[in-house]
Amino acid sequence: MALEQVKLDDLTWAEMVTSIRRRIPADSGGSWTLHAPVDPGMTLLELFAWLLEQRVYWLDQIPCSLVRTALRLLGESTRPTQPAATVLQFPPDSFKTIQAKTEMRRAESYPAIIFSTDEGVTLLPVAEYGESKQSRVSLYVAGQDRTQDLRQGRVVPLFPSDGSRAEIKIVFWLTEQLQNVAHSEPFSLLFQLETSSSIPAQWSPDAVEGVNPPATITFYYSTAANQLGQFTAEQVDDGTGGLRRSGVLRLPIPEDWSVDESIGKQNGLFPYSLMLRTAKSTFTAPPSLVRFVPNVVIAHHRRLTQLHHLTRAWLPLPGNVVALSNLPEDQPDKDYPPLEETVKLRIRERDDHWHCWQPTLDLALHGPDERVFIVDRKAGTLRFGDGLTGRLPVLAKIDEKKPLDEQTNLLVQYEVGGGAGGNLGSSENSKNRTGWEGVGVANQDLTAQNVVPGIGGAEAETVDEARQRVTAEFRERNRAITRFDHETIAVTTPGVAFSRAHAAIGFHPGHPCSLVPGAMTVFVVPEAPREEIFETDAEGAFVAAPVPDPGALAMARARFERARLVASELFVSAPRYRKVSLTVEVNADIADPLAMRQRINDRLKDFLDPLLGGDDGTGWPFGEPLRPSALLREAQQALGEEGEVMAVNIFLDGQAPQSSCEDVPVGPHDLVSLEGITVQLLNSGLDQGGLR
Repeated sequence: MALEQVKLDDLTWAEMVTSIRRRIPADSGGSWTLHAPVDPGMTLLELFAWLLEQRVYWLDQIPCSLVRTALRLLGESTRPTQPAATVLQFPPDSFKTIQAKTEMRRAESYPAIIFSTDEGVTLLPVAEYGESKQSRVSLYVAGQDRTQDLRQGRVVPLFPSDGSRAEIKIVFWLTEQLQNVAHSEPFSLLFQLETSSSIPAQWSPDAVEGVNPPATITFYYSTAANQLGQFTAEQVDDGTGGLRRSGVLRLPIPEDWSVDESIGKQNGLFPYSLMLRTAKSTFTAPPSLVRFVPNVVIAHHRRLTQLHHLTRAWLPLPGNVVALSNLPEDQPDKDYPPLEETVKLRIRERDDHWHCWQPTLDLALHGPDERVFIVDRKAGTLRFGDGLTGRLPVLAKIDEKKPLDEQTNLLVQYEVGGGAGGNLGSSENSKNRTGWEGVGVANQDLTAQNVVPGIGGAEAETVDEARQRVTAEFRERNRAITRFDHETIAVTTPGVAFSRAHAAIGFHPGHPCSLVPGAMTVFVVPEAPREEIFETDAEGAFVAAPVPDPGALAMARARFERARLVASELFVSAPRYRKVSLTVEVNADIADPLAMRQRINDRLKDFLDPLLGGDDGTGWPFGEPLRPSALLREAQQALGEEGEVMAVNIFLDGQAPQSSCEDVPVGPHDLVSLEGITVQLLNSGLDQGGLR
C-alpha cells in the first residue's frame, strides 16, 4: 500500500494573519489596541505573512539539487546530450587515407551540420556500375554466385544454421592493382543485415558491446598461386559481432593480398577476394544480408573546436561567466551548442599556476574548494560557484607589459554538436548524391554520402525525465526469485534476441526424471525469421525449430549469474523439440485441391509454431499436449465451407497414434517441431464429370 503524501504547505495567508492577530493582545501586554488594517503595524504583519507563505510553499517542492543528489546516491545521473551517428561512404579513390576526426559537412545545411569520423580508413578503388554508381562487390555463398540477387534487392542468407562447415567469398573488383606497400589505416566494409529490432546496429547508441558471437568466423584473403592468407584475431575489427547485427568490418590491407587467380581479371578490373569461414554454423537462423557497402566509416554529430586563449579580468565575486558563443577566435561555433561533458577548462589563478576545472551538473553537490563549473548548453556559457557551492575562481593579475600571448589566464576547448538536429535521412536518394563535403582546406575536395539515416541524437535529459527513467528501472525485474522473474530476465537479456522463456522449477539437466530442490532450468526460444517479427522473411532463412546460439546462451547465463539467489542452481538451456507429423482426412468436393492443401498446411504450421502458435498467438505453450480436437478445429477453419475435416492423426517422433481422438502428451517442458502434413482427400468430385 502506498504511503499518503505528506503536505507541509497547509497554511494560507488569511489563516496566518488571523492567527497572528489573536496573539497580539497577550504578546503586547495590552499596549497594542488598534488592530485595524489602517494600523502600520498590521500592514507590516500582513507583509511578513505574505513572505512566510512563499517560504512555506517551498516546503512541498523538491529542488533539482535534491533529485540529483538522490540519483547520485543510486549511482545514476541525468544523461548528457547525445550526438547522432551515421555511416559515411566515401567515393573510391586510389588507396587514399581518410584520417580519424575528419570533419564532413552536410551540403546546403544551415546552420551547418558537421559530423566527424570516428576512425581512419583506407579507400579501395572499387569499380562502380550503373547510373546509381553502386560498388562492384561480388558475393559467393557455398560456391554459388549471389551477386545479382543483392543487386536486385533480394535478401541473401550467408551461412546455414545446421552446424555444418560453411564459407562465403566476397570479391572486390578494383580498378588498379594493390602495391606491396604498408597502409596506415585498414579498409572497411559495411554489412547491412536483416535482424530483429531488439538487436541495434553497431552505430546505434543502444548497441550492446561485448556480446559473444553466434559462431566463430575466421577471415582469409587471396594471395599468389591460389593460396590463402589468414587474418589474425587481433587484426579483425568486426563491428557485426560475428554477423549478429549490422556493422562495419575493418581489416588491414595485407601486403601480399593478390588477385584471385581462380576468377581472373575481367574487363580491365582486378578481383581481390575476402573469405569468411566457420567450422560450425551455430546460428539460430542464417544471417541474412541486405547489402554490402565498401569504403565506409562511422561518424558522429560532433567536432572539436580549437583551443581558445582568453584574457579575462573580473572581480572575485559570484556571477562571473565565460560566454562560449561570443568567442572571437572561432566564429562558426555560434551555430553549434557545446557538448557538456567535453568542455576542458584551465584557469591561471592568483598563485600564477594553471589549474584544471571540471564540468558538473549541479554546483550544490560540491564544496567551496572544488574546481567545478556548469555548462549552460542553450546559452553557450560556463558558470562558476559562489565560494560555498563550488570554488570561486580568482584569476591571476594581468601584466600588461608582457606580450599578449602571455596575458592569457583561461584556456578553453570543447566539442560542439549533438541534439536531434543530427537525426538526418540517408543522402543516397537525394539529388546531390554525395550529400556531404569536407570541412577545411585540407578536405575541401572530399565528398561522401551517408548510407544509413542518422540516429540517436537527443538533447540532455531533464531532471524529471531522469527521475521517471530511474523509477521505471527500479520496477524492472533484476532478481530471479519467482518463475515470472526468471522468464522476464531471460527474455530481456541485452544484446541478443529472445522471444520466449519457460522456467522449469525443480528441473535439473543431470536428473531429468526427478525434481531437485533449489534447481531451476530456464528454456529460452530465440527470435527467428517470421514475417510478423522481421520486416521481410529471407528465402531459405526460415527455421521451424529455432535454437539459441552458444553466444546468446552465454549472455543469458552471465546475466543469471548476477540475478540468481545464492543457494540456487540455475541452468539456461535451449528448448527441447518433439518431432510431429500430421495426417488430415478431408471430405470435400473441391475444384482446387492443391490450394486447399496449402491453406490447411499453413494454418496448422502457424498453430504449432514455437514463436507465433497457440490459441493466443504467442507461441505453442511448453508442455501443451497435442489435442486432435484443437487441430481439427484449425484445419476446419482453414477449409471453411468447402468441405469437412473428418479426422486428424498425430504421429509423435514417428510413432503411430493409438487413437485419433486421444490427446498426445509431449513432455512437461517440451515444444513441438512440425515435420510434415499430409492431407488425404476422401471424396473428390473431380472424377465425376459434368460442368464445373
